[in-house]
Order: sequence, then structure tokens, then C-alpha cells
Amino acid sequence: LRFTTQHTMQEPTTMAPAQPSGDSLIDGFRTPLVDVNDLKHMADPSFKPDKAALWNTHKSRDGWVLAHNSVRFELGEMKRVLAALANTTLAEWQVAAVKAWWAGHATHVHEHHANEDNIFNPFLRTRITYPDKLEKDHVFLVAAMTAIAEEVKILQTGSTLERLQPLWEHYEKFMHPHLFEEEQVGLPLARAYFTHAEIEKCTAIFLKTGDPVSLGAFVHVLGHKRDAQQFMSENGIPSFVWHIPGGFKALRTIYRVKMQSHIDSLLAGEPVSARTKKLSAENALKATKKYSESVGAQSALSPRKRENVMTRISLVE
Repeated sequence: LRFTTQHTMQEPTTMAPAQPSGDSLIDGFRTPLVDVNDLKHMADPSFKPDKAALWNTHKSRDGWVLAHNSVRFELGEMKRVLAALANTTLAEWQVAAVKAWWAGHATHVHEHHANEDNIFNPFLRTRITYPDKLEKDHVFLVAAMTAIAEEVKILQTGSTLERLQPLWEHYEKFMHPHLFEEEQVGLPLARAYFTHAEIEKCTAIFLKTGDPVSLGAFVHVLGHKRDAQQFMSENGIPSFVWHIPGGFKALRTIYRVKMQSHIDSLLAGEPVSARTKKLSAENALKATKKYSESVGAQSALSPRKRENVMTRISLVE
């Protein structure tokens, strides 16, 4: 496993991280698709960019994109919460839910970046002249996350999420283009210079050392059981891995309990469980009654069909 919103708002009273400037600007949406046949990207003449035709899955089904989808999904889920709750005075359980969900998201994103910086990108550089910018952008994302973490830390009963909303939009402003840029540059180069099997051998390390909730995010955002099993089949993962302890089904359940339940609770206006598809459907109805039909409609969709994820799919298909 390898692991695009507008609101009128006041200026945040919590200082947001400074934006990068010059050539360090995260500006991914203007990034053209890399020309993999341009030999300036070749790091070792022994390895040519001739492997892309050997891949049997579309790039939209690549594990790197699917891992990014799980990050995009979480960005969209908290965005929905911030829009729905707006200036709502938080009860104790709501504060706890926001803090618990943020802790899980922060772990997920930091682990994703560490996997890229420490394992995957060095592996790619054995054959590719990989752009340093794609790692340097992580510094600005971490700064944006630090500002959010500081705001979440001081939330207490009676607080509102008003100051968190602009910080979240600032974070999204950098994260979405960054993910797109990796998919326009890093992903095609990886598929041109490495076979599927070679990439899998490297990324298998992520499964061995990954946080279960972070891995669960990947499985959850694949969609329903049949969608996860399609991914497993495409990547040579035996079907029994769905059922075993610590397997795909178990990881999805962990994510539903430890992450999605917090989002659903905040949108339902009461503590709920999102452990099963049936419970999630009930939560969507509660979100409709509590806030609006549009909020409930998103909650009723499969994770892979929610707005942030579908935006990415439309860009690559």
C-alpha cells in the first residue's frame, strides 16, 4: 500500500503559519503531467523509463493515489464538521470527539509523510532524479498542522470551532495541491521506472510498521467490501486477508470506531457509533434532521464517493 470550498470568515485570532514564497510555493494544481521520457529524470542509465506499460491498473487505482484519497477524505470530513457546527458552543463530549479525531488524523498524515521521506522517496531516487520540492513542501504542511494542533489543544467545554475553521482552510490550501503535484510528477515517474512488483516490495514495509488506524483509513476510503476486495485482487492480496485478525476488515472496523464515529457523532448532534454500514445510514438521517439534507446526503455516501475524494477522481480519469 502507498500510501479539491469557500466560506466567508473572520481573520483567525490564532496566528496561522507563514506561507512559503518563491519556488517553494505549493502550487500543485498548475503542475503539468511530467514527461517520463525526458531523460533528465533518469538517475541511473541502467534503468530506463520503460515500465509503465507493464502496470495492469489505472493510475487512479494506484496505492499512492488511494492513500492520498484517505487524506483527502479526512480533510473533507472535518471541513463538514466545521461548516455544520460553525459557532456552536461545544459540550464536553464534542470537545473530546474533536480532540480524539484530530489525534488520529495527525498520526495518519505524519506517518504518511514519514513513509515517503524515509522509505519511499529514497527508494525512488535509486533510479529517478526525484524533485526535492515534493519533500520540502512537507515542512509547510507540518507548520499548518502545528497551528491546528495548538488550537485543538486549548478547546474546552463552552468553546466554539470558529478559530479552527480558517486554520483548516489554510491547511487544505496547501495539502490538496501538494497531493496533486505528487500525483502529476512522482506517481508517473514511479510507474515508468519501477514495476508493480518492485514498488510493492518497498511499500510492504508500511504494512508491517503502520499505525492500525492509519491503515484503517486506507481501507475505509476504498469504499464497500467489494471495492476493497477489488483492490486486493488487483494487488495480489489473498482474499483471506479480508477476514484474518488485523486484516482489511478488522482495520476498517478500527477506523470506523476510532475515527468515523467521532465525525458522525459531531454531525448527528449526539454520540453515535459508525461501526457498521447500517449504523452509518442511521447517522446520516440524524445529520439531516440536525443540520441539513446536504450534510446528511454526504454522510449517506460511500467514503470513496464523498466530495473531496470524488474531486480527485474527476481529475485523473
